[in-house]
Order: sequence, then C-alpha cells, then structure tokens
Amino acid sequence: QYEIVSKYCELQGEIPEDVRSYFNAVISLYLYGWLYYPFYTLANFLSSVVIERALRERFSWRPSRTGEDRPGLKKLLKEAKASGLLRDEGFPTLENARANAEQMRQELNDFMGQQTEPEPKVPYIDVLIETLPKIRNSFAHPDMHEILAPGQALNGLILAAEIINQRWPQ
Repeated sequence: QYEIVSKYCELQGEIPEDVRSYFNAVISLYLYGWLYYPFYTLANFLSSVVIERALRERFSWRPSRTGEDRPGLKKLLKEAKASGLLRDEGFPTLENARANAEQMRQELNDFMGQQTEPEPKVPYIDVLIETLPKIRNSFAHPDMHEILAPGQALNGLILAAEIINQRWPQ
C-alpha cells in the first residue's frame, strides 16, 4: 500500500506546512486501515476536509470580527475555478479514468449487441463542485455506518493530492 500511496499522493511545490502535515496525517490513517478497516472510510472523509483546509489557506481566509461566514467547500471550489487555480488539465488521473470509462462502454456495447452514444464530456471541475461537498457532507453527517474499500479511500487521497498540487504549482 505504501508504494501506491507514495506514487500517487505526493504533494509538490511550496505547500504550507500545516496543509502538508494534515495531509500526511490522513495518509497515515489510510495506511493504518490495513490494521483497522474502518480507517479507510475516515481517511476518505478527511481527504475532503484537507481539500477544504488547503483552499482556505490558498485564499488566505481568516475569521473576521465582523461575523463573516466561513466559505464552504462548494464556494471555495467555485472560487478556485473562477481564479483559474483548478482546471481539468491539473488532474493527471482524469485522462486514464475517462479512457477506462470509454473502454467499459464499448465492451458493454459489444456484449449487448447495441451501440450507445458516449456521455458528453462535462468539465470535471464542475462535477467536483457539485458532488464533492455532498460526498463530504454524507460522511460528516452519516445516516449509517459505511465502510469503504481501500481503493475507494485511495481515490479520495489521490483527488486531494491533485487539488492541493494545483493550488501550489511547482
């Protein structure tokens, strides 16, 4: 597990120490999932928390005395997109994921003996803006105890690393 995590979850550039330290703690929790399986779920949840923490740091958000509300994850993701700090090109794993989805679609078509149209390419960042806060909230306010598999939790870590690395490019 460590080899995979170190290959896909490396933080690059001048990332602030508190963000790097938090992310490393999440990685450690993921690695301890080998000993206690529910840690994978917690690591996935905390991956979204570290994304929010990193975006707040990047936009230098600090509490004010005026009672200004803290921006939520969705607002921070929108701000990152609007300022050009988050782009589909900044997700190295996206191209491979889209190619795998297309291959699965073609194989299913061959198996079923029919042709379906490929899904339109929606900008990935727009999908993240809509879904990541909902996923984070579902883990923060669960209706039931969920247990994720290691691969599912690893996807959360990879996503966090890719977003953080876009915030502080090399």
